[in-house]
Amino acid sequence: MRILVTGANGQIGFALKQKLSGEKRLLALTRDTLDITDETAVNKVVGSFNPDIIINAAAYTAVDKAESEEQLAYQINCDGPKFLAKAANAIDAAIIHISTDYVYDGNKIEAYVETDTVNPQGIYGKSKLAGEVEVVKYCNKHIVLRTAWVFG
Repeated sequence: MRILVTGANGQIGFALKQKLSGEKRLLALTRDTLDITDETAVNKVVGSFNPDIIINAAAYTAVDKAESEEQLAYQINCDGPKFLAKAANAIDAAIIHISTDYVYDGNKIEAYVETDTVNPQGIYGKSKLAGEVEVVKYCNKHIVLRTAWVFG
């Protein structure tokens, strides 16, 4: 199996790179080696590596700063996943997209489930939700993981 991991220097991407390091056909890319907001670059890398699965761990994660960097947050959290999803679909690959619990408003007392209504309160959550929508829209084989409190 050929696995492409984006965001390989981030907390999740780095852990994935370590965990999958025994895989002979692993391509773990950092922001410096693949700018996911560059559709041409995404298509080139995905087309040449031809992965079976893309794990998108790349993200704009500065929750508070997103309020003043809205365009950048949307480029990384929405456009990037869209480009990855389209590229994956073009080669019949699957994509696992890492998202966040910030797509909810945080008012529910019990644990959230995937069918709960989303209601992001800030730019970070809105941009991550927009990315989820694009992944589902553009790639037939997709998994969206909503996670919270990432630690390594």
